[in-house]
Amino acid sequence: MIKRSLILISMRDDYFSKINEKRDCIDQRLNQWVVKLGLTPMLVPNLKTKNFFFEKNNLDIAGIIISGGNDINKKSIRYQVEKKLLKYSIKKKIPVLGICHGMQMMSHFEGGTLVKIKNHVRKIHKIINNSNLYDFPKKVNSYHNYRIKKLPKNFNIICTCDKGSIEAISHNRYKWMGWMWHPEREKKFDKKLINIAKKLFN
Repeated sequence: MIKRSLILISMRDDYFSKINEKRDCIDQRLNQWVVKLGLTPMLVPNLKTKNFFFEKNNLDIAGIIISGGNDINKKSIRYQVEKKLLKYSIKKKIPVLGICHGMQMMSHFEGGTLVKIKNHVRKIHKIINNSNLYDFPKKVNSYHNYRIKKLPKNFNIICTCDKGSIEAISHNRYKWMGWMWHPEREKKFDKKLINIAKKLFN
């Protein structure tokens, strides 16, 4: 048995038309952020396979991150991979953090819907913390074109932005949490978010 505290991380699925090439992509700072948690990042490729390496090997997985970037595309391989990761987390009771796209994917997975939103790309805005369980920063970054319109019944709203859109969620049954911001895109990693993530993956 491999003894590590691993974090499985899904990746973007980007197409480069000039060279007709599809690439799996990840922000290197997300890997650095996971290391800051005291954990080891393990990237999950976007590929068609019946059994992934994490399903076949007895790995010590501390958690899963459904990463940001890309809109939800049901026809993409990434979509299928992230569905598999969420199903695996339920089966093995593994904590999940959804970042931006990842939070939307978690909601969509349980039947949530999305709607387009303006002025939420490359912005900083205030958030309202609706929970006394978590100490979130007062301001976060924003890089998304969609917001959650309908949140499934098994989720709680933790934070909203000052204009009302949902910014953070948690699940009633599973150890899932979603953030609509990118903790890895801050010049200096926020200690409050580090502490919340550590508790989630503990």
